[in-house]
Amino acid sequence: MILPKQSLVVSLIATFLICSPTFADLSSPSADDIRSAIEADLEDAERLSQNEIDVANDSGIVTLTGTVLSLQDRQIAASIVKRTRGVVAVQNRILVERSSRSDSEIHSDVEKVLQINQSVEHPPITTEVSGGTVSLLGKVDSLAQKRIAEFAAAGVRGVSEVDNQITVRMSSDRTDEELRAEISALIVQSVYFDNADIDVQVEEHVAKLSGAVGSVAAKERLEQVAEIWGIAAVDVTGIEVNPDKLDDSLRKQRYADVNDESINDAIRRSFEADPYLFSRAEEIDVVFNQGKVQLNGVVDRSFIRTRAGQLVRNVVGVRRIANQLDVEYPDEKPSDPTIIGETQQALARSGHLDRREIRVHCDRAHVSLYGLVDSELEKRVAHAIADGVAGVVHVNNALAVEAEPSGKSDEQIEKDLNRKLKYALLNRSNQIDVVVEDGVAILRGHVDTWLQWQTAMDLAVEAGAHHPHNMIKVRYHPPHSGEQYFVPQ
Repeated sequence: MILPKQSLVVSLIATFLICSPTFADLSSPSADDIRSAIEADLEDAERLSQNEIDVANDSGIVTLTGTVLSLQDRQIAASIVKRTRGVVAVQNRILVERSSRSDSEIHSDVEKVLQINQSVEHPPITTEVSGGTVSLLGKVDSLAQKRIAEFAAAGVRGVSEVDNQITVRMSSDRTDEELRAEISALIVQSVYFDNADIDVQVEEHVAKLSGAVGSVAAKERLEQVAEIWGIAAVDVTGIEVNPDKLDDSLRKQRYADVNDESINDAIRRSFEADPYLFSRAEEIDVVFNQGKVQLNGVVDRSFIRTRAGQLVRNVVGVRRIANQLDVEYPDEKPSDPTIIGETQQALARSGHLDRREIRVHCDRAHVSLYGLVDSELEKRVAHAIADGVAGVVHVNNALAVEAEPSGKSDEQIEKDLNRKLKYALLNRSNQIDVVVEDGVAILRGHVDTWLQWQTAMDLAVEAGAHHPHNMIKVRYHPPHSGEQYFVPQ
């Protein structure tokens, strides 16, 4: 990154000391305001800016129509709408243009991704492809495995739709009360629901959730949390999307109540409930002290190591993570040329990276990625794909993000970022002040959690800012390191 001028850094700190941030404006937006905010955010998304997408809003029910080039574009458009304040439901009627790839090519790639996907490796899944639409049939052990199979198939280049007909076999002898207690605990310990009061009932292995969340995206995530082994279906019709009903005092209390024992229990619970990690949970040793977590042990795949770290970060009260898990491939280790070939093929299968040329190097199972991508999303997708290749023990992601210049003025970036903070951060207690100088966004103020801190950073980049300077303080988490501010080096 470009080193900012020293005078700019000094002025930033001085400005922070003398300026008072303002509370987020969370007044109820009108239907036109919501539609305009969504249209502006869709325009900001590089992959979507060239597509024709129409937005209609009827009492918070947003309907998307139009045509895009890939299923990934369709999903990105929906995700932008689902995070937006004031949206209570989304009807995604966007059509995906037919790919030039043949059904046989798509079928081969879908079979491959399902074969290498750890959570659906053993249950037999039959696939059919017609006109770019993939049909999935078979039986798996949990709703989570069903969802992951669909996610994997949808990521293949050329897939225009996934018809998921997979059924869940009920082989669990867990009682309704055991299931209810586990789901409730998973919700309470999650940083995504730390200010939500969710009631969980389970009857005949069907989970029924009620309460309020801040967005449609949060409602979907809540449903996924409840898809544990032993649950036949999840009913979220009792979940209201209304950020005004979230309770920030509840968040404060949950952070105050955590201790080493509760954090350890939460991490173990997350590992045992996760469809990737449940069979490996006993292989991971968790050492904790005052919210600082260290993971030790040996796992068989690099992405399992990454997954474990992600689950730990999602636990309320975790302050810092040292992921010391080693990766040792249990079977005959693939050669470096084999790993390079498998990684290149996996990247080529991705619908997210179909327009990119990424170079892959490998030295003793350590993979390095080089090249240019347009967004942090593409960079993360490439990392995740390489992480999942058999035999890989570490990924060095040297991909450079080189998005097209936004061409926005400082005033426009500031306006767009303030809009995104209002519609996507969804927290009344946040106090964030935004200043943009020469394309650099300067963020000051307070938020409750590090999840919100990172979200503000992501939104600044999305708004067209370069090298955001995040000087926001976090109320309930001490910093991951000793530094209070983030200034790019």
